[in-house]
Amino acid sequence: MPQRDASDVAPPKLVTTAQQYEGQLDNDALEELVRTIAEREKWADERARTVVEVGTGGGRGSTVAIHRALTAGNCRFQLVGYEGNPELAVHASRYWADAQHVHVVNEYFMHPGDIDQAVKPLVAPKERDSYFPWFDARRDGKFLETPPPGPIDLLFIDSVRYTHLAILRTALPWLAKESVVVMEDDIPDYGELAFIESEFKLRKVRRHEISEHPWPLVEFKLARQSLRDR
Repeated sequence: MPQRDASDVAPPKLVTTAQQYEGQLDNDALEELVRTIAEREKWADERARTVVEVGTGGGRGSTVAIHRALTAGNCRFQLVGYEGNPELAVHASRYWADAQHVHVVNEYFMHPGDIDQAVKPLVAPKERDSYFPWFDARRDGKFLETPPPGPIDLLFIDSVRYTHLAILRTALPWLAKESVVVMEDDIPDYGELAFIESEFKLRKVRRHEISEHPWPLVEFKLARQSLRDR
């Protein structure tokens, strides 16, 4: 087996490389959730919808479930998957090479300064020894340069623990009042949701348990851009 350097050593929560390639969230429950959202939001109309997935991995997990659900719902859409890991992004790009409306971008969906300013301050003290080196090793990665192609209808976040708030901040220029956000909440007791609610006023918050998956999904819309906006 090839040697792995320190930048490849993942914090305890992170899935294995094999799981990243194959995907953990290609299942009927996620597909049904996306199909329900599409029907409720009436996305099967003339306008093409923009779906942004953050944390595409190898492209065979949640990307497949989202694609299946929107296709089955007769939705016109463009799905843009952001994946910061170059190796995984290559696998995802190859997997979706023949799909004209799926595009994989090898970039982290945040800004370079977010690691120190928005991510690391949230890390629990007991997890800093594992997460800090992992985040630091990604400073030389590609951060957001390729913007979404238009206003986001669905933002799906399946990223590393403690990054969700930074991702939501980054997405704000492309989020509208009726944009739907779905995220995996991979901190016990809905910790990611708590971080986001400390800064944003949310509405229509729904919690979804996903079969054969250890973490729930949280769905919401923004009530306003920030709690500081009155």
